Amino acid sequence: MSTSALSASSIERVGPRDRFADYCLWDYAPPRPALGKMRSSTLLWTFLEMTGADPLVRECCEAMRRTLGPFMTVWGIKERFGQFSYEFYFYDYERLERTTSIERVLGGLSPLISSNLSVSPLRPYFMFSLDIDDRTIATRRMDELSLYIGNPTNSVSSGICYNVTAKAMRLDNLYYFFDRKKEITDIRAKIACSAHLDLRTLDLDTILWPDMMECGIVVVANKKFNDGVYFARLPFDGFERFVRKTGFPPEYAAFIGAHAGELDHMLYDVGIDYVSTENGIKVVKSAIYGLL
Repeated sequence: MSTSALSASSIERVGPRDRFADYCLWDYAPPRPALGKMRSSTLLWTFLEMTGADPLVRECCEAMRRTLGPFMTVWGIKERFGQFSYEFYFYDYERLERTTSIERVLGGLSPLISSNLSVSPLRPYFMFSLDIDDRTIATRRMDELSLYIGNPTNSVSSGICYNVTAKAMRLDNLYYFFDRKKEITDIRAKIACSAHLDLRTLDLDTILWPDMMECGIVVVANKKFNDGVYFARLPFDGFERFVRKTGFPPEYAAFIGAHAGELDHMLYDVGIDYVSTENGIKVVKSAIYGLL
């Protein structure tokens, strides 16, 4: 789909005061001149339009932006066996002095989606995330969220994720952050140390894709049913290869390739979840992220 074929509201362009940040909401300097090029939000709006997503998804995005202001919400498009859902990350590293709270975001969404979720403001979370999937769209309710707290260690930066419902909170995932250039040995060791993998047949290149290793940060996640790896601060070429390689629509990948000159000023964040099978590593989820 060409730019001219998209509705005008799908194309947003970089202004002189735009913010550039990765999916941890850590700022970075654009690697190329950015003014007038496409914003990260254009990739989300284009995907929603191309795939005929329910209008509620964009309405919720606009509500988040109105509530928190621009460049304060991280969006994610998650693909699992050809089905798509959307995750939104919210950060406030002030923790107990935070202004970006669960109650504030859910309040902003309340005209569109109802929820009875709440978490005590005395809990020292630095991040939370919400999913908008087919169930959310059908029920117009938000019945669960993910809550993240720190996990102080002497060496590796890490975080703990909890699944939160109105009835319970349970441990969900563990995340470990590594500098790709300085800690590649630790990255490989952490991936190999997994209850989900058989080391006798493990080929790490089927997880640490060589064409993704121009990224700045690698995040390794241990989850209930599988493991995951995220390639953060990836240059545009790696991002384009990722979208073509995974389960995203070919027309979306074609759009990205056709507009390389308008998207090469950003760094990108992508990730996969994977399981070990008799035939080797199988990707069960792929995801891309951006700033709203």
